Amino acid sequence: MEYLREEKYYIDLHDLGTVKDCLHHSRLLYSKLPELLKLPNKENLTEEKLKNDWLRAINIVVYSIKTERFRSKEKTITDWMSSDKEKQTRFDKAEPLEIYCDGCNLLMEPFDKTLIDDFKGNIRILFLYGCPNCTKKKAYYDNGEIHKSKLVLCEKCGGEIRVSIKPDNKDNVTTWIYKCTSCDYIKTEIDDHKKWWDEHNDRERKDKELLAKYRDEFCFSEQEGNEAVQQTDAIITFMKELEEEDKKKKDPLYQKARSIKKLKVTELNKLLKEELEKAGYTELMFEKPEMGRFVAIPFLVQDEKTDRADYDSKQGLKRLINKVLADTNWRLMSGGIGYRAGYLSGKLRCYEHEEELVEILKE
Repeated sequence: MEYLREEKYYIDLHDLGTVKDCLHHSRLLYSKLPELLKLPNKENLTEEKLKNDWLRAINIVVYSIKTERFRSKEKTITDWMSSDKEKQTRFDKAEPLEIYCDGCNLLMEPFDKTLIDDFKGNIRILFLYGCPNCTKKKAYYDNGEIHKSKLVLCEKCGGEIRVSIKPDNKDNVTTWIYKCTSCDYIKTEIDDHKKWWDEHNDRERKDKELLAKYRDEFCFSEQEGNEAVQQTDAIITFMKELEEEDKKKKDPLYQKARSIKKLKVTELNKLLKEELEKAGYTELMFEKPEMGRFVAIPFLVQDEKTDRADYDSKQGLKRLINKVLADTNWRLMSGGIGYRAGYLSGKLRCYEHEEELVEILKE
């Protein structure tokens, strides 16, 4: 058995799926046009305008299908080939076992080899063995497990059905005879292999004709596909941004965040200096800023009120800074205020992004 094919086979298979998908949806939507034209026309559009708008909608749907099919094409083909390669390897490497006839005690001969895939990740190879001396047959998997056929019950009396097979190579048919062991029930089925192959070949011929006729219309080239994916992703991103922006417009926190004063360092220095001096905190100095993931500025200030206790000095400065900066994009960092010999120190952080401002407003 040949499971792994050339890459062209898988490309054709995927493109055929794209053609059928596009044709199905375009024909289905086009068939709805007469119903659409019968609906009440509130805008008093002409029939031609309604028809053209509907055709444009169909083209958009087909374009979307073409784009998404192209997006997954490479991965799908790779997965198909990988799966078939695994099957081919398992099938080629599987070797028949030494199975002996229960009656003749002779080594049975393998006469059929089949790959069984349960489509749940389990692949097994089934060997059929026949005795060279009698008509007895056995079936074993490549791991030595015996194959157990499902018990077929008589639809007339519920007894066990025995199945016998009679191949006819001359007429290219196989006859299946189902005979009940408990009553006179008997049923015969005939597999016409020539008819099956004729139908199979006819389907393949029609698929090839379909692919040749519509491939250029419904299947993107590499360049066209990449451009379509990029454009589609750009539109999706833009629509998500619009949706997010609309949510922000309706969110009170975002509205408040946008009204916050966004101060530059010089403005921050001036604002704090004026307010701190009123409370007895003088000589405000900003040190070299830390320009990491966010901007942080260490600061020093002196407490001119020498009779103010250390704790009161720190707490007073903390409350004052928090109050002054409440409606700005600056905040005192969690390290708080340090105090030594009348000097108070700390760090101020700048919140530059809207999402950051929303988070601090939630606190």
